[in-house]
Amino acid sequence: MKKRYSAATYIILGLALIGVASKALTLIIPILVFGVIFLLYKFPPSTWRKPGSSGRGSSSASSSSRTQGKRTRNATFRVIDGNKGSSDEPPKYH
Repeated sequence: MKKRYSAATYIILGLALIGVASKALTLIIPILVFGVIFLLYKFPPSTWRKPGSSGRGSSSASSSSRTQGKRTRNATFRVIDGNKGSSDEPPKYH
């Protein structure tokens, strides 16, 4: 025997579908915006280019070949003395 639903069940399910459909129409723009942002996050535009077709030549290869022969020196940091005054004194102006 097949189990059949009553007419009240079909009416309730129909009204529920109408309610969900009306909510979905008001939420479609935020859902689309979120979807586009998510897709751009997962697949950024920089990965859309084909591997062998860069416009100005291979910048990564030219920059790596330039820096291979040269050694870089770490920068030395200096503290420049200021004339702000002592922090123990109260401020001059209130």
